[in-house]
Amino acid sequence: MRWPLLASLWLAACADDTRSAAGGGAYEAAVPAIGDRLAVLGSDYKSSALSLLAADSQARVGAALWHSGSLVSAATTALSGDVALGQTAMGDGRVIVIDRGSAVVSFWDPLTRAIQQIPVSTGFYSNPQDAVPIDAHKMYVVRMKRNIQPTADPGDFDEGDDVLIVDPTDGKLLGRIDLAPWATVAGYVAAGSRALKVGDKVWLPLQSLAADFSKQGATRFLAIDTKKDMVIQIVDAPNIKNCIEMAWLPDLQQLVAVCPGAYVDKAAQGDHAGIVVLAPGDVTSTAGVAFVAKDFGGATTLGRDVACLPGGHCLVATPGEPDSGTHDRIWRFELSGGAPVQVGEGSGPFAVSGMTALAASHRILVGDRTNPAGDVRIFELSTTGTIEKTATTSDPGGLGAIDFGVF
Repeated sequence: MRWPLLASLWLAACADDTRSAAGGGAYEAAVPAIGDRLAVLGSDYKSSALSLLAADSQARVGAALWHSGSLVSAATTALSGDVALGQTAMGDGRVIVIDRGSAVVSFWDPLTRAIQQIPVSTGFYSNPQDAVPIDAHKMYVVRMKRNIQPTADPGDFDEGDDVLIVDPTDGKLLGRIDLAPWATVAGYVAAGSRALKVGDKVWLPLQSLAADFSKQGATRFLAIDTKKDMVIQIVDAPNIKNCIEMAWLPDLQQLVAVCPGAYVDKAAQGDHAGIVVLAPGDVTSTAGVAFVAKDFGGATTLGRDVACLPGGHCLVATPGEPDSGTHDRIWRFELSGGAPVQVGEGSGPFAVSGMTALAASHRILVGDRTNPAGDVRIFELSTTGTIEKTATTSDPGGLGAIDFGVF
């Protein structure tokens, strides 16, 4: 689990601050057009760096353009070591960065390198997991942490364990969607994870954790109506726990979720780990387990990322073991059926993190942060096989890829 349990922090960063952070790397090529900007987040979980590639060619445009050591203004918060990229693009070419360590959502403009920031802690450490733009004046921020001492005023939105609704233009807080009632075990923190927008709904997996992280309930998916700002569907996946990230396949009208199982279950983790396929519907939706962890070479858990290309051609990883020295493994699986096939090996244990699919080139990029040949590994998938292409180095200076986003 890569979320540090930090003390509560309230930041005074202004949502309309557009001053850029100095001290970042230089551009090596022209900034690609909107929709072809592939942001690569590098990290060693102490420091972070944002680099840029061209999505169509995977060529590096600039390395460490904004990083934890960049000089920032008094009103701009530096990047921590616990950072993720938004899964849903803004549409204007800016990169969405969710800083879990400082509970700030940032919008970084590749052209001007200006930074706009919105603090989402509201007086406690909220541990934001994702930020989903809904329209020009509405954004959902999934906050995993619950505030154990909220005020009596519902208007300050300091309860947590929710989806905070904010205006991304000025940072104004518009409301919240309480997730606590939807936890699969009464009294547990619902603990929303990374979300995806599909039409007028946002689909969100819940981790359902005990407040002290000692126990975990079964997984549950929520559909939130973005016009009404309310939960309108719940879908359970029996006997599966800890669904973290999803991929959306428009051609199949399916969501594919990776579920590593409960880390606290230890010996029984693999009994509740697998790949879940969710079929969203207007009125009812269904979810089924397509693969269990042991289908992937006898694994007892899965990595935190999944990526799929049209037709249902997907990649996922299984973690290695530091004690035994075994490396991560990269697997291809087909939603149409058949046994998963190993297509690669990571540079070490817990080195593989972050995946994104590039449908136009039939490629899936995989972050391998300690890979000496390049931290951005490129797999080209066809109906007949998988070819690994020459890797790209996103940041020659150091921090390897852990997350991707196309903006």
